[in-house]
Amino acid sequence: MPLMSWLPAAFKDLLQHVPTLLFDVVSWGALTKDATTLSGRLLTGSGANEARQFVSTTLPQSVKFTNSNPKMPAGDVARHMVGEKILELYFKQITRPGPMFLDLRLNGFGVEENQIVWNPSTLWGEFSTDFVTGLKDLYAGFYGQDDQLFQQGLLRSGLTSSDWSEADKQKMAQLFRAHFGSALHEPMAFRLKSFQQSFQAVFAFLLEKKVKLTTDFLLLGVMLVTLYLALEELGDEYPVAKIYHQSQIDE
Repeated sequence: MPLMSWLPAAFKDLLQHVPTLLFDVVSWGALTKDATTLSGRLLTGSGANEARQFVSTTLPQSVKFTNSNPKMPAGDVARHMVGEKILELYFKQITRPGPMFLDLRLNGFGVEENQIVWNPSTLWGEFSTDFVTGLKDLYAGFYGQDDQLFQQGLLRSGLTSSDWSEADKQKMAQLFRAHFGSALHEPMAFRLKSFQQSFQAVFAFLLEKKVKLTTDFLLLGVMLVTLYLALEELGDEYPVAKIYHQSQIDE
Protein backbone atom coordinates (compact mmCIF):
# COMPACT_ATOMS: atom_id res chain seq x y z
CA MET A 1 0.00 0.00 0.00
CA PRO A 2 1.41 3.42 -0.94
CA LEU A 3 1.52 4.99 2.52
CA MET A 4 2.17 8.71 2.41
CA SER A 5 5.35 9.54 4.27
CA TRP A 6 4.05 12.76 5.82
CA LEU A 7 1.06 11.14 7.54
CA PRO A 8 1.25 10.73 11.32
CA ALA A 9 2.01 7.22 12.55
CA ALA A 10 -1.38 6.95 14.26
CA PHE A 11 -3.17 7.44 10.96
CA LYS A 12 -0.84 5.19 8.98
CA ASP A 13 -1.50 2.45 11.54
CA LEU A 14 -5.16 2.56 10.54
CA LEU A 15 -4.56 2.80 6.80
CA GLN A 16 -2.44 -0.34 6.79
CA HIS A 17 -5.62 -2.34 7.49
CA VAL A 18 -7.65 -0.76 4.68
CA PRO A 19 -7.92 -3.06 1.61
CA THR A 20 -5.05 -2.01 -0.64
CA LEU A 21 -7.06 -1.76 -3.88
CA LEU A 22 -8.92 1.22 -2.42
CA PHE A 23 -5.85 3.27 -3.31
CA ASP A 24 -6.22 2.22 -6.95
CA VAL A 25 -9.92 3.03 -7.36
CA VAL A 26 -9.90 6.47 -5.71
CA SER A 27 -8.32 9.47 -7.41
CA TRP A 28 -4.81 9.81 -6.00
CA GLY A 29 -4.95 13.60 -5.88
CA ALA A 30 -8.25 13.65 -3.99
CA LEU A 31 -7.05 10.88 -1.69
CA THR A 32 -3.87 12.77 -0.84
CA LYS A 33 -5.83 15.94 -0.09
CA ASP A 34 -8.35 14.22 2.18
CA ALA A 35 -5.73 12.12 3.96
CA THR A 36 -3.79 15.30 4.71
CA THR A 37 -6.94 16.97 6.07
CA LEU A 38 -7.76 13.99 8.29
CA SER A 39 -4.19 13.85 9.58
CA GLY A 40 -4.32 17.53 10.46
CA ARG A 41 -7.48 16.97 12.49
CA LEU A 42 -5.89 14.04 14.27
CA LEU A 43 -2.80 16.06 15.16
CA THR A 44 -4.42 19.39 16.06
CA GLY A 45 -7.97 18.48 17.08
CA SER A 46 -9.32 21.03 14.61
CA GLY A 47 -13.14 20.95 14.52
CA ALA A 48 -13.41 18.07 16.98
CA ASN A 49 -15.39 20.02 19.59
CA GLU A 50 -17.95 21.07 17.01
CA ALA A 51 -18.13 17.47 15.75
CA ARG A 52 -18.78 16.29 19.31
CA GLN A 53 -21.63 18.74 19.69
CA PHE A 54 -23.23 17.41 16.52
CA VAL A 55 -22.69 13.70 17.19
CA SER A 56 -23.91 14.03 20.79
CA THR A 57 -27.44 14.53 19.46
CA THR A 58 -27.44 11.11 17.78
CA LEU A 59 -25.50 8.93 20.24
CA PRO A 60 -27.18 5.61 21.05
CA GLN A 61 -29.23 5.51 24.22
CA SER A 62 -27.08 5.00 27.35
CA VAL A 63 -23.92 6.24 25.59
CA LYS A 64 -22.30 9.60 26.37
CA PHE A 65 -19.05 11.39 25.63
CA THR A 66 -16.33 11.65 28.25
CA ASN A 67 -13.08 13.59 28.45
CA SER A 68 -11.43 11.02 30.74
CA ASN A 69 -9.57 7.86 29.81
CA PRO A 70 -12.37 5.27 29.81
CA LYS A 71 -11.85 1.79 31.25
CA MET A 72 -13.39 -1.30 29.73
CA PRO A 73 -15.29 -3.61 32.10
CA ALA A 74 -13.99 -7.11 32.76
CA GLY A 75 -17.30 -8.99 32.69
CA ASP A 76 -18.45 -10.71 29.51
CA VAL A 77 -22.00 -9.34 29.69
CA ALA A 78 -20.83 -5.74 30.08
CA ARG A 79 -18.26 -6.13 27.30
CA HIS A 80 -20.90 -7.54 24.98
CA MET A 81 -23.12 -4.55 25.73
CA VAL A 82 -20.27 -2.21 24.80
CA GLY A 83 -19.81 -4.10 21.54
CA GLU A 84 -23.50 -3.75 20.69
CA LYS A 85 -23.37 -0.01 21.30
CA ILE A 86 -20.24 0.39 19.15
CA LEU A 87 -22.06 -1.35 16.29
CA GLU A 88 -25.16 0.80 16.81
CA LEU A 89 -22.98 3.90 16.85
CA TYR A 90 -21.44 2.84 13.53
CA PHE A 91 -24.88 2.49 11.93
CA LYS A 92 -26.12 5.79 13.35
CA GLN A 93 -23.13 7.72 12.07
CA ILE A 94 -22.96 6.36 8.52
CA THR A 95 -26.69 6.69 7.77
CA ARG A 96 -27.06 10.31 8.90
CA PRO A 97 -25.54 13.43 7.32
CA GLY A 98 -23.06 15.56 9.20
CA PRO A 99 -19.75 15.12 11.07
CA MET A 100 -18.84 11.70 12.43
CA PHE A 101 -15.93 10.21 14.36
CA LEU A 102 -14.08 7.57 12.37
CA ASP A 103 -12.14 5.80 15.13
CA LEU A 104 -14.30 3.16 16.84
CA ARG A 105 -11.44 1.22 18.39
CA LEU A 106 -12.00 -0.24 21.81
CA ASN A 107 -9.52 2.00 23.65
CA GLY A 108 -11.96 4.90 23.27
CA PHE A 109 -14.77 3.15 25.13
CA GLY A 110 -15.49 2.20 28.71
CA VAL A 111 -18.08 2.13 31.45
CA GLU A 112 -18.54 4.73 34.17
CA GLU A 113 -21.36 4.60 36.71
CA ASN A 114 -23.20 1.90 34.72
CA GLN A 115 -23.15 4.00 31.54
CA ILE A 116 -21.09 3.47 28.41
CA VAL A 117 -18.71 6.35 27.76
CA TRP A 118 -16.75 7.28 24.66
CA ASN A 119 -13.70 9.46 24.28
CA PRO A 120 -12.95 9.30 20.54
CA SER A 121 -9.79 10.51 18.92
CA THR A 122 -10.08 13.75 16.95
CA LEU A 123 -10.20 11.83 13.66
CA TRP A 124 -13.50 13.02 12.24
CA GLY A 125 -14.93 13.43 8.75
CA GLU A 126 -18.14 13.98 6.83
CA PHE A 127 -19.63 12.10 3.88
CA SER A 128 -20.89 13.88 0.79
CA THR A 129 -24.68 14.25 0.58
CA ASP A 130 -25.18 11.69 -2.19
CA PHE A 131 -22.93 9.15 -0.52
CA VAL A 132 -24.66 9.18 2.87
CA THR A 133 -28.03 8.91 1.10
CA GLY A 134 -26.67 6.00 -0.89
CA LEU A 135 -25.40 4.23 2.22
CA LYS A 136 -28.73 4.75 3.97
CA ASP A 137 -30.54 3.16 1.02
CA LEU A 138 -27.95 0.39 0.79
CA TYR A 139 -28.29 -0.68 4.42
CA ALA A 140 -32.06 -0.17 4.51
CA GLY A 141 -32.40 -2.24 1.34
CA PHE A 142 -30.25 -5.06 2.69
CA TYR A 143 -31.74 -5.30 6.17
CA GLY A 144 -35.26 -4.59 4.87
CA GLN A 145 -34.79 -7.21 2.12
CA ASP A 146 -35.77 -4.63 -0.51
CA ASP A 147 -33.68 -5.38 -3.59
CA GLN A 148 -34.79 -2.26 -5.46
CA LEU A 149 -33.71 -0.01 -2.60
CA PHE A 150 -30.46 -1.98 -2.26
CA GLN A 151 -29.70 -1.45 -5.95
CA GLN A 152 -30.56 2.24 -5.61
CA GLY A 153 -28.07 2.50 -2.74
CA LEU A 154 -25.33 0.90 -4.83
CA LEU A 155 -25.99 3.42 -7.61
CA ARG A 156 -26.13 6.51 -5.39
CA SER A 157 -22.98 5.57 -3.49
CA GLY A 158 -21.04 5.13 -6.73
CA LEU A 159 -20.64 1.35 -6.56
CA THR A 160 -22.58 0.81 -9.80
CA SER A 161 -23.39 2.93 -12.83
CA SER A 162 -26.63 3.42 -14.75
CA ASP A 163 -24.87 2.42 -18.00
CA TRP A 164 -23.75 -0.97 -16.65
CA SER A 165 -25.31 -4.15 -17.93
CA GLU A 166 -27.80 -5.90 -15.67
CA ALA A 167 -25.32 -8.74 -15.23
CA ASP A 168 -22.65 -6.32 -13.92
CA LYS A 169 -25.12 -4.68 -11.55
CA GLN A 170 -26.10 -8.06 -10.16
CA LYS A 171 -22.46 -9.08 -9.77
CA MET A 172 -21.71 -5.98 -7.72
CA ALA A 173 -24.83 -6.60 -5.62
CA GLN A 174 -23.61 -10.13 -4.95
CA LEU A 175 -20.11 -8.93 -4.03
CA PHE A 176 -21.42 -6.32 -1.64
CA ARG A 177 -23.87 -8.72 -0.02
CA ALA A 178 -20.88 -10.94 0.70
CA HIS A 179 -19.50 -8.08 2.79
CA PHE A 180 -22.58 -8.28 5.04
CA GLY A 181 -21.99 -12.01 5.59
CA SER A 182 -24.61 -13.81 7.66
CA ALA A 183 -25.74 -10.62 9.39
CA LEU A 184 -29.31 -10.72 8.07
CA HIS A 185 -30.44 -13.97 9.67
CA GLU A 186 -28.10 -14.88 12.53
CA PRO A 187 -25.60 -13.43 14.98
CA MET A 188 -22.31 -12.53 13.34
CA ALA A 189 -18.71 -12.56 14.50
CA PHE A 190 -16.48 -9.80 13.15
CA ARG A 191 -13.15 -10.77 11.63
CA LEU A 192 -10.93 -8.12 10.07
CA LYS A 193 -9.50 -10.56 7.54
CA SER A 194 -12.99 -11.40 6.24
CA PHE A 195 -13.80 -7.70 5.85
CA GLN A 196 -10.56 -7.08 3.97
CA GLN A 197 -11.20 -9.98 1.60
CA SER A 198 -14.80 -8.96 0.82
CA PHE A 199 -13.93 -5.31 0.17
CA GLN A 200 -10.87 -6.28 -1.85
CA ALA A 201 -13.20 -8.26 -4.13
CA VAL A 202 -15.50 -5.22 -4.49
CA PHE A 203 -12.60 -2.93 -5.36
CA ALA A 204 -11.11 -5.47 -7.79
CA PHE A 205 -14.37 -5.51 -9.75
CA LEU A 206 -14.52 -1.70 -9.74
CA LEU A 207 -10.94 -1.59 -11.01
CA GLU A 208 -11.93 -3.99 -13.80
CA LYS A 209 -14.84 -1.68 -14.68
CA LYS A 210 -12.49 1.36 -14.59
CA VAL A 211 -14.61 3.06 -11.93
CA LYS A 212 -13.16 5.88 -9.83
CA LEU A 213 -14.67 6.18 -6.36
CA THR A 214 -15.00 9.31 -4.26
CA THR A 215 -12.89 9.78 -1.14
CA ASP A 216 -16.02 9.00 0.89
CA PHE A 217 -14.72 5.45 0.68
CA LEU A 218 -11.58 6.43 2.57
CA LEU A 219 -13.75 7.55 5.50
CA LEU A 220 -15.92 4.46 5.27
CA GLY A 221 -12.90 2.19 5.03
CA VAL A 222 -11.24 3.68 8.12
CA MET A 223 -14.46 3.44 10.15
CA LEU A 224 -15.06 -0.15 9.09
CA VAL A 225 -11.49 -1.10 9.96
CA THR A 226 -11.82 0.35 13.45
CA LEU A 227 -15.25 -1.28 13.91
CA TYR A 228 -13.86 -4.69 13.01
CA LEU A 229 -10.77 -4.20 15.18
CA ALA A 230 -12.98 -3.39 18.18
CA LEU A 231 -15.48 -6.20 17.74
CA GLU A 232 -12.85 -8.80 16.89
CA GLU A 233 -10.97 -7.86 20.05
CA LEU A 234 -14.17 -8.37 22.06
CA GLY A 235 -14.49 -11.76 20.40
CA ASP A 236 -18.25 -12.22 20.48
CA GLU A 237 -21.16 -12.56 18.05
CA TYR A 238 -23.75 -9.81 17.55
CA PRO A 239 -27.37 -9.68 16.31
CA VAL A 240 -26.45 -7.23 13.59
CA ALA A 241 -29.87 -6.90 11.92
CA LYS A 242 -31.54 -6.17 15.26
CA ILE A 243 -28.91 -3.58 16.14
CA TYR A 244 -29.23 -1.94 12.72
CA HIS A 245 -33.00 -1.56 13.08
CA GLN A 246 -32.53 -0.16 16.59
CA SER A 247 -30.08 2.42 15.23
CA GLN A 248 -32.69 3.76 12.82
CA ILE A 249 -35.24 4.56 15.51
CA ASP A 250 -35.28 8.30 16.17
CA GLU A 251 -34.78 8.95 19.85
